Amino acid sequence: MTDWNAGVSDIVLLLLALAGIVYLSLSLRHVLAFRECVAAPVPDVLPPLSVLKPLCGAEPRLYECLRSFCDQDYPDFEIVFGVREGDDPAVTVVERLRRDFPDLSITLVSDGRLHGANLKIGNVLNIMTACRHDLLLVSDSDVEVGRDCFRAMVADMAQSDVGAVSCIYKGYPTRGWVSVLGALNINGWIVPSVLLDRALNGVDASLGPAMLLRRQALDAIGGFEAVADYLAEDHEIGERLAGAGWAVRLSAHTVHTMVHEESLSTLFRHEVRWAHTVRAVRPLDHLLTVVTCVLPLLLALHVFHPTWWGGLLLGLYLLLRLALDRAVRVRFAIVRPAPFWMVPLREILCFAVWFWSIFSRRVVWRGQPYALKRGGRLVPLDRG
Repeated sequence: MTDWNAGVSDIVLLLLALAGIVYLSLSLRHVLAFRECVAAPVPDVLPPLSVLKPLCGAEPRLYECLRSFCDQDYPDFEIVFGVREGDDPAVTVVERLRRDFPDLSITLVSDGRLHGANLKIGNVLNIMTACRHDLLLVSDSDVEVGRDCFRAMVADMAQSDVGAVSCIYKGYPTRGWVSVLGALNINGWIVPSVLLDRALNGVDASLGPAMLLRRQALDAIGGFEAVADYLAEDHEIGERLAGAGWAVRLSAHTVHTMVHEESLSTLFRHEVRWAHTVRAVRPLDHLLTVVTCVLPLLLALHVFHPTWWGGLLLGLYLLLRLALDRAVRVRFAIVRPAPFWMVPLREILCFAVWFWSIFSRRVVWRGQPYALKRGGRLVPLDRG
């Protein structure tokens, strides 16, 4: 390697290492400062609540996830499930819940009508026809919550100017090592990034796994119809609410999202779709995501041009990454955490996902290919 190339390599290594170290240090600080608690006092009178649950298929631990929403320490709520086909395997799970909770208002909507490219929001729009209350809790089918979830989220919604409240979600692997890798991405990368983004930029978007909405605020931005063609409908709703003057909050209460990827290729495609979403709605954030996974670049640069200070920076980076992983485990009470040796492998995969998402231009969602336009709008493509 020539002296000029070596000098460039040293500069690149130094900049990447410093950027990564700053990111990990700030993330570690905010993770350590996190406490799971009710951020606001629970109101004396709790308003009635409608829970909207779009379903598609019998996913692993579906009964346990849906049961956690039925078994809530909350006085007045209904749950409205929705499927597109009457013979969907999830219908059997809903019938079991009806038997297990005979006093709970459980409604099942079977409606195959489409309302846009986003099939989840299409299902939600069909569900809305059966919802009676002004507070709407929209949640994915693979989310499991604690018994105090509704109380905690409604407490954050107590002020009349709050339009949306969402929760940080933690990964819960349901299968083998691929699921563990997927959950590690959520716990070790997404959770710290959400906390850091909140600290630096405030809250101007919502997180989809559990999102509490005020009907009045939702109507003010055009309802779910307005986001029926967007992949990241949660982000779009939060951003539109904030733009319309409504407060958007992130609850201190956390929930679990199930991770049950069957293969490494399935996990990779899923995470590339997430990365596409970030690139579409926040291009600069997507570009800067590289500082959260610089380990492969640091390793490559150090191998081709080893220096003592480069090795020192690399060691410090790895130490901070493992410290952050440990802090997330403790502060967020992670269930089934990944072994420590998986953390560097996970970072290499994170970089591969980020790099691939720069050059690919389409996403596949439930078997249907889409073009993802600026702002996150979905356009269906010909399957052929």
